[in-house]
Parts: sequence; structure tokens; C-alpha cells
Amino acid sequence: MKLYSAIAAGAALALASGALAEAHEEEAAMPSPHYEFAGTMQDVEVVGGIGDAYAASWTETLTIGQGELSTEVTSKCAGMDQPDGSLFDRHFTCSQESTSGATGVVLFGCNVPEETSSVMSCYGYFEGKSGDVEGHAALETAFYTFGSEGTGTIVGSGQWIK
Repeated sequence: MKLYSAIAAGAALALASGALAEAHEEEAAMPSPHYEFAGTMQDVEVVGGIGDAYAASWTETLTIGQGELSTEVTSKCAGMDQPDGSLFDRHFTCSQESTSGATGVVLFGCNVPEETSSVMSCYGYFEGKSGDVEGHAALETAFYTFGSEGTGTIVGSGQWIK
């Protein structure tokens, strides 16, 4: 369950970041630099594990919106559990690409309320690499709900900081 949670969280966050950056370009016309995202994760694959620690990869499909603007983002993610006593239970990173071809990366730290929980709360940083989001950055929060067999949903929000 930890592996699927980490995978889902990473995918959702990565997708949200790319779409948010595209919406940021329209910020002058928008009343707020805030955006929201929602999506699903799929293709979860455990790529290793030692003891209770696991590493995994996955993809996410997100819709990111700011006001009436929205974009679709695809993320490819990889993450792993962290040792007991760490600030976060899991870390993951994702490369993202929007339908317009803009690219970016996201890095998240996530916590799980209990070992058997099917939810995960994540906090992260997005950085635009090319296209409309190049040079832009955002802080994000995401909430993952895990279903059976590596599926799940993601909802979150972001705030442009640069």
C-alpha cells in the first residue's frame, strides 16, 4: 500500500504543476495566481524494495485550471518511501508535459496518517522548464486517495510564487 500511495501522489502532483504554469501566463487577466487540479494515476509499477521501503514509477493524467483556463498534463513519476523518523513518509519527482508542449518538473514530500491509510497528503514545488512555464515556479498541495490495484484519484491546488 505504501508503494501505491507514493506512486499516486507523485503522479498527481507532477501533472498539476505543468498545467498550473500554463495558466500562470494568463495571470494578468486573472484575479488570483491560485490554481486547482484533479486527475488519476495509472501504470503503477513497483521497481524495487528493501525491507519495508519501496520504490515505484507511475504516470498521471491531470486537468489543471485557473478560472476559466484549463490544460491537460501528463506526468511520469518515480518515488520511494523514506526511513522512519523522516520529515516525510515518501518523496517523489515527476517530469510533466502539457498538451501545448510546455514542460516542467515537480518534487513532493508526502505523509500518510496511518500505515494502513488509503490517503496521502503532499506538499511540493513545481519549476517550469520550457514553453509557457519556463522560469515560473509554484508551491503545491495535493491529496491522494488510493483505490484497489494501483488506481487512485488526486485533487490539489497551487500558488504561483515566480
